[in-house]
Amino acid sequence: MRSRERGSALITIILVVFVLTMVGIAGVLFMTVEDKISTNDKMQQSGLYGADAGLRVGENVVFDAVLNDPSTLNQFFTYTSSTVPDLTPPGGGWDAVILADPVTGVEYHQVAVPVASGVTDRVVYSLYVRNNREDVSRQETVDGDLKVNIISVGQVVDRSGRVLAEKILEEQMFCGGAGGMGGPQDLGNTGGTSSAGLKKP
Repeated sequence: MRSRERGSALITIILVVFVLTMVGIAGVLFMTVEDKISTNDKMQQSGLYGADAGLRVGENVVFDAVLNDPSTLNQFFTYTSSTVPDLTPPGGGWDAVILADPVTGVEYHQVAVPVASGVTDRVVYSLYVRNNREDVSRQETVDGDLKVNIISVGQVVDRSGRVLAEKILEEQMFCGGAGGMGGPQDLGNTGGTSSAGLKKP
């Protein structure tokens, strides 16, 4: 009788150890998945911040150019890059061209955003412009209402250049003078933002 009790105790101990091992393995797997989700969220957020930083730069470039000459908007829409293809934004509408400074000719493509030291991934943004779909001219390259859509593509890229996360923001600016208000954002691009009027800080 005693040997049967010892045998059942051994089986019980083996089962308890097996269950505890499975619980430990499940805990490790759960923590690994949570870590991956957290990392992905951080990358998506970094891409969003990069795109937002790009929008602020784009606002200043467009504002400075249009302040001196409102016809600059047409120059933005007709610019052709030899290296950067046009962008077909989600949500439809006209294609967008890379934003280039009308004075220097510098294209705002893959501009690095400063990140904390020790971060191995880079955050970059590229800026594009296009005429708004509601423009009175009804033409892709002719401005008739002093409104411009700025599109910023924020990306997180690793050392090899592989895109890990990407966020696209679109903003419509009214360039009709200080304190003017832009029209409402067309919600065809669900990743877009809206902007109040263009006013130099």
